[in-house]
Amino acid sequence: MWRFRRLNKTKMRILAISICLFICMFTTATAQEIEFADEVKTYLLKNGTANQYEYAYDGLLKMLQNQYPKADNNKEGWVYLNENKMKSVNEMMALLVPVYQKHFERSEIKLMTDFYKTETGQQLMNDRSQMSEAQKQELNAYYSSQLGKKVIDKQEVLSQEISKISENWSRDLYETAVSLLK
Repeated sequence: MWRFRRLNKTKMRILAISICLFICMFTTATAQEIEFADEVKTYLLKNGTANQYEYAYDGLLKMLQNQYPKADNNKEGWVYLNENKMKSVNEMMALLVPVYQKHFERSEIKLMTDFYKTETGQQLMNDRSQMSEAQKQELNAYYSSQLGKKVIDKQEVLSQEISKISENWSRDLYETAVSLLK
């Protein structure tokens, strides 16, 4: 009888330790995924992607102002749309994260982000035509690197996947806006 209880206590300890290890591993993996997602979002901010969607959101609102001028009957809709711009753009960025995670390693996203933090990366985003010769050389060196070549190779497939997501986001945004402004 004593051996049976002893064996059960041992099994229970092993089970408890196993569960604790599983929880720790799951928590660590989840935390790493969250960090990777945050790093991709930072990249999308640095490379100008978020700005493009902010611009698209503003463009949609401008277009809708002609169709649905601000009036008492749609005032709440306009308030909602104006106040929720960043929420909508952040939702779009969240939709793009898995696309980049599928095609790039975490270390590559970090290097890509680092490039866009440089003066050359910023100038590329702001006005490519105003790049200095040194910046053009730095850009060429970036695209000649192993990572740069991968970025170029992935452009077509990224464009296709991002285009589908963008179309859905735009359509949903338009439908929401129209339903709020009618």
